[in-house]
Amino acid sequence: MLFQKVNRDSSEKVYVTVTNAEGATITAGLPVAYAVTAAASMDGVNAVIANAAGDYPGFIGVAFKDIPKNGYGLVQISGYVASILLSNEGSSITINVTNPLVPAAVGFASAAPTYANSGFKYILNGSANITVSAASYVSGLIKTV
Repeated sequence: MLFQKVNRDSSEKVYVTVTNAEGATITAGLPVAYAVTAAASMDGVNAVIANAAGDYPGFIGVAFKDIPKNGYGLVQISGYVASILLSNEGSSITINVTNPLVPAAVGFASAAPTYANSGFKYILNGSANITVSAASYVSGLIKTV
């Protein structure tokens, strides 16, 4: 684990190092979950993109930078996140400041956090109220439980 302590310019942040077991690059800003498959048991090291219902309970945080297939990289698990990918909802929606963001099929969506979609961990939208109809990026604060 890496810890960034609070300072004059930024809040505390916590990161874990994971191995990408996805089979494709995990892009910065995507939700990440611990991998639970026949090939990669839940060992606290292997991780995948949290883009399906089976992944959501294992949601841990947001990819800090791109993590190549079978490579190692950082996932932010607590604190302020500057770049969070919002999923394309297919219609225009407004996401207000402090609305919860949970893993979705592509990126994050604004929805009430539940065990089924977030493992009780979620992110609070930190950007100004935003109306989106296509994928876009916001900032936020990972709420740790």
